[in-house]
Amino acid sequence: MSHHPERPKLPLIAVHAETAANAEQRVTELLDAAGASPAEVHTLIAAIQASAVEGAHGEVIELDTQAASGGSFQVHEGWLRAVEAIAGRLASPTAHSARPKRRLPPLRRPQPR
Repeated sequence: MSHHPERPKLPLIAVHAETAANAEQRVTELLDAAGASPAEVHTLIAAIQASAVEGAHGEVIELDTQAASGGSFQVHEGWLRAVEAIAGRLASPTAHSARPKRRLPPLRRPQPR
């Protein structure tokens, strides 16, 4: 039985949740006061949120070229699989967003040495 040392947990970005909720409430109030319908407010807020996720997705896609240089083929493959998994998870909620999706370049697969 192999024993893997426990890895530290990745930090969650939770400090901004209340700030984001307050900002969304304020924007909703402003748009409502300007005469926007609830459906239009929902669509606008969803587009803003989708844009943030799309930005994160773009950052992750760029990580495909940042595997450790000089690493083995297995390291590069593992890195690429991790990038693909994260990008796939980020792409999932934006698949049904109100914004048209940009065409992103395909991930570059490492060549075996």
